[in-house]
Amino acid sequence: TFEKKYAEMIGVKQCVAVGSGTQALHTAVEALGLGPGDEIITSPYTDPGTIASILSARALPVLADIDRFSFQLDPDDVERRINQNTKAIMPVHMSGLPAHMERFMEMAKKYNLLVIEDACQAHFTKYQGKFLGTIANVGCFSHQASKVLACGEGGSIISNDEELMDRCYT
Repeated sequence: TFEKKYAEMIGVKQCVAVGSGTQALHTAVEALGLGPGDEIITSPYTDPGTIASILSARALPVLADIDRFSFQLDPDDVERRINQNTKAIMPVHMSGLPAHMERFMEMAKKYNLLVIEDACQAHFTKYQGKFLGTIANVGCFSHQASKVLACGEGGSIISNDEELMDRCYT
């Protein structure tokens, strides 16, 4: 029931419930086929679960600087760090504030990269008219006790990509 209602509330086709935000991120990384030798650029200003989700897939987290005004991942530094091993960007919407998603989506298109939104702290936050978590290939949330939508422990993955969501479920 939660999966159906949450997907409906956020405006996506599907939601898969998991045990934690870290598990949501790790499941998304694995379902996207990322692993050994692949680099995922992300923020150093985050919960350790963001980094653990990448390391658990045997991929390499690459930490880019944060923007000193927004405290979100700095798009200019992210672009400087893209190389032949970069396969994805994982922006983190810290404290419910949006990362620079239009820039990250432009980079994804330009360099053929995947984007995983760590929206673990950004339930129901809108950015340019869209809920965070719905802009990239996949969005991940935490439902841990300190989050806006809490269940004690838990997480969820959302996307409109039915094949990807099937892999997440599996």
